[in-house]
Amino acid sequence: MATSTFSGPVVSKSGFIQTGPANVITANSSIALTVAEHAGRIVYTSGASAVTYTLPAINATADSAVAGPGADYNNSNNLGAKFTIFSDTTKTGSLIVQVANATDVMSGRAYFLDDTSANAVGFNTSASSDTVTLNGSDTGGIAPSIIECVALATGKWAVTVNSSNTGTPATPFSAAVA
Repeated sequence: MATSTFSGPVVSKSGFIQTGPANVITANSSIALTVAEHAGRIVYTSGASAVTYTLPAINATADSAVAGPGADYNNSNNLGAKFTIFSDTTKTGSLIVQVANATDVMSGRAYFLDDTSANAVGFNTSASSDTVTLNGSDTGGIAPSIIECVALATGKWAVTVNSSNTGTPATPFSAAVA
């Protein structure tokens, strides 16, 4: 089925059901995530080796003043695009999710189940966080792990990480993209 575009709200009284093989994308090697191929789907990694997923650059472009009436269907604004990464294998190499450029940052939290104390621990992003690294040890990556990123505003990704760690828990967030 082709892509359909609507200019008004779509209402469902019973919800939308997304099923089928196209809703889970297996990606056991490093890739650049795109809105067209990965947003609204689950990016699934089952390998233990290192993998890096690069989010698309935030595009918060407003509609053209001459596009109306209604929305400009050619606008590449990606606000609201949601990327879900799921790993069911404990990582021996790092699982990295990073922004595309030095201006985009992440805002959110990571929640871990500490395997030593069986306590939940949490970490906030800093103002300059742009990368999540689950290393299979202190910064998470013990299976299962899930990372959700939503294009929130100009230069800002909302991020939530749920995982487990071994050893002394440490933040998975860093400012690594130059």
